[in-house]
Amino acid sequence: MIATIRKIAQAVDIVARLASIFLVLAVLLIMSGQVFFRYVLNSSLQWSEEASIWAMIWMVFIGSVVVMHNWEHIYIPTVIRLFPLKIRIWLIVLSHVLVGIFLSVLVWYGWQVVTGSSNAFSHNIGVSSAWAKASVPLGAAMMLLMVIAQLAEDFAAIASKDFSRFAAFGATDPAESPEI
Repeated sequence: MIATIRKIAQAVDIVARLASIFLVLAVLLIMSGQVFFRYVLNSSLQWSEEASIWAMIWMVFIGSVVVMHNWEHIYIPTVIRLFPLKIRIWLIVLSHVLVGIFLSVLVWYGWQVVTGSSNAFSHNIGVSSAWAKASVPLGAAMMLLMVIAQLAEDFAAIASKDFSRFAAFGATDPAESPEI
């Protein structure tokens, strides 16, 4: 089962990486096109600002999936590293569980916003604002998959008594954690 979860997480990571690359290129092309139209042709693309903002919103939530895959987001492990390894293990697992709960709530309420009645129609782009808002529950659901994969790895490491992943938590260099 761990291998299946690992494969799913890897597939989601690849999709998120490719989507992030596409979104960065889209923003680059849209904004470059806007600069060309405005300063060379003395005309402007009315849809370009809104389209690039929506692409950046998607980029943030999909890019966060890439960061969550290896738990590489910004965190300050100083306090956790003060605890002995046996306690640190459960603090790390607890942090993964709490992040999972937060992401579950974000998926739920994000979906409520997307399917709610507060979506406006954008005349510049020609689509509903629900498409921009959909980045929240979709990105959070993909991040939740990454948290589930992290928890599966955590419990597999605990079951096999391989505590190296917990000992290295927060180390800038894994060789810095000799306390296995």
